[in-house]
Amino acid sequence: MAEVTDKDPLALRGRILKEFEKVQAEIATKPELWRKWSFEAHERLREAMGVDFLDYPELEFWFSRFLQGNFELDYDRSSDPKARSIIDLPLDVFNKIGEYLQLKDRMHLRDVCKDFRYQVDNWDLKLDEIFYNGANEWRVTPTLGQRSFWVCNYGQNEENIFSYCPYRNPTSFVMGALKLPKLQVDKLTILDQDIYWNELIEELNKSNQKLHVKKVEFPFYSSKIDLHFMIPTVLEEITMVLWNPTREEMSKIIESEQCQSAKMVYIESGACTSRFPLDALYNCPRFTLRLREKPADGLKSKFLKALMKYGDVKKCVLYAEREILSYFNEPEVKVPNFPSLRRYPISGTNDFYELEHVVEVNRYRHQEEFVSLERKH
Repeated sequence: MAEVTDKDPLALRGRILKEFEKVQAEIATKPELWRKWSFEAHERLREAMGVDFLDYPELEFWFSRFLQGNFELDYDRSSDPKARSIIDLPLDVFNKIGEYLQLKDRMHLRDVCKDFRYQVDNWDLKLDEIFYNGANEWRVTPTLGQRSFWVCNYGQNEENIFSYCPYRNPTSFVMGALKLPKLQVDKLTILDQDIYWNELIEELNKSNQKLHVKKVEFPFYSSKIDLHFMIPTVLEEITMVLWNPTREEMSKIIESEQCQSAKMVYIESGACTSRFPLDALYNCPRFTLRLREKPADGLKSKFLKALMKYGDVKKCVLYAEREILSYFNEPEVKVPNFPSLRRYPISGTNDFYELEHVVEVNRYRHQEEFVSLERKH
């Protein structure tokens, strides 16, 4: 169809006229909103014919003529003075303007024409966070002081074009943002993986695209943790709150590329130590584990010793009280003048595991105790 319109501009103008006739009555009622309806017509044509079918300025020109009662489709535009637009600005000025645009305006600007799209795609897009708690509650927080936009009552607001958020549907937003090649998301928080979230993952799978996310958090009790849609080499931190995960569920998470390459995997569980599948963590290179129950120092010390013997851990943090050190009292592993420190040689190498009990004050000013186990050389 694009080839036909290149050879026959009348066909293109006729298509625009049909779109105008669809909204002519509404424009007559509220003429001040004619650009709103022209933009919606442009979106319909893009959806039906492809994103490069028609630039918005061309459609806007013909809508403006039709609005004035000029319906001659064979009007020769070659004699018109060249209209100056923002794209005629020097590139550095255009880019400077882009720095001050809100996220929704960037997304809209990208859809205006191919020239704009090329420039917008070369801008960095950094988001502090995408927060998702179901389609009825999600928000996006851009970097550099831009205000967040958020969505609630998705079903009611889906068609509300006056909503601050340009994308009521999270799938629409994420897939639109992924068209920006320089998209970077610092943190993704997922509370509820509902049908809309599953639709988003399906769309990502179909597009063979993954999210550029540095940190992901699943702060609500769940064992259904899916990480495959994030770029493994980009993802640095994974935080998850699990209830009573099975060994199979835990192993599937740990064996993912994302967990294997992450700088740290934070795991919190309400399960007791005896029920948590600790052996699934033998192959997790870097992790922090917090189990919400009484000390269980015997089980935890047994796990740490097995981890040093059978595991492939580079760094482990296990929340435990100081008494756990009584299980690591072999004279040869104690370090003089450092009563909280132990060092275990790794057979066949020059490396060793350093085990240390640490007491810290967290951000809530509460004292916390844990054991740090790290491979060193």
